[in-house]
Amino acid sequence: MAKSEIKLDIADLESTLDRLDSSIEEFTSYTTSFRSHTRDRLKAFNSDFIDKVDALLDNMNDDMNSDLIDQLNAIHQSGKALLNNMKEVDEEISAKIGSGSS
Repeated sequence: MAKSEIKLDIADLESTLDRLDSSIEEFTSYTTSFRSHTRDRLKAFNSDFIDKVDALLDNMNDDMNSDLIDQLNAIHQSGKALLNNMKEVDEEISAKIGSGSS
């Protein structure tokens, strides 16, 4: 039977979590600015259709944006917890090796 090993690189995980955090911030600002810029451009138009587009933009904010961002934040928090636990275990093992005990 083959031996299974899981290897995690703390630096890679930390880098990935930083990129995820940046992506969350960028996505949040993009969706907010998209809605506000679109609304600003539509103000000059006189049409019943504009009210429907405005309502659609509100729905985009309430539904898709917040759910997705909440899920991404949950993934980020779980990753941070994993990273912190890995660092703690690494430090404990390092201390035991340094003191000569096992």
